[in-house]
Amino acid sequence: MAKDYFTSSGLTTSQMMSEALKYRNEFDMKFVELVDIVDIIEFRLVARFPRFRLLIKHDSEMAEEALAEPMKDRITVRSSVYQAACEGNPEARLVLAHELGHFLLHREKDVLMHKDLRGAVQSIRDMKATESMEDQADMFARHFLAPPHLAYRHRHEPEHLATLAGIPLRIARGNATMSKWPEVHAIRTMEEREPVSRTSTDSIHEGTQV
Repeated sequence: MAKDYFTSSGLTTSQMMSEALKYRNEFDMKFVELVDIVDIIEFRLVARFPRFRLLIKHDSEMAEEALAEPMKDRITVRSSVYQAACEGNPEARLVLAHELGHFLLHREKDVLMHKDLRGAVQSIRDMKATESMEDQADMFARHFLAPPHLAYRHRHEPEHLATLAGIPLRIARGNATMSKWPEVHAIRTMEEREPVSRTSTDSIHEGTQV
């Protein structure tokens, strides 16, 4: 099983929602429903972190689905996972968003942070979700791909939310529930002002218009 690590800078669920929204905005994804996570990891991270490298390895070379090494400015992904993400597979997209979360949030430790093939981690006894790097990356991934305003808009149709955001149904159901929490209202309404249907490809095309 992949090993978990302690973080002293963990965020609560509502704080992580805000953090994920901040990065969505920085990647020009504020009103994008289907985020192109491959494009972000392949191209947009380099604009912000010039030393960043994405490495794709043959499945035979990796036991993990993917791993992040923030202090070495790289993310490594199994070729089958990368290909599946390119084809829109919800689980593979979630894996890449998880590693993106590690890369952006956990730059204080020079360790390998990764998911194994079973999607499990070696938990540390009595560790809270705000102290676990793996839990934090999971939280980031789900709210980066399906932020609270989008989840709330489709709270009665989690199946539609899953398709719209390209996420597993279990994540859509959980996000729809969390979007209704009272403490999420302010975060949600702040981002609800432009409910348009866009993909990240639309965002790229708009950015290149002259």
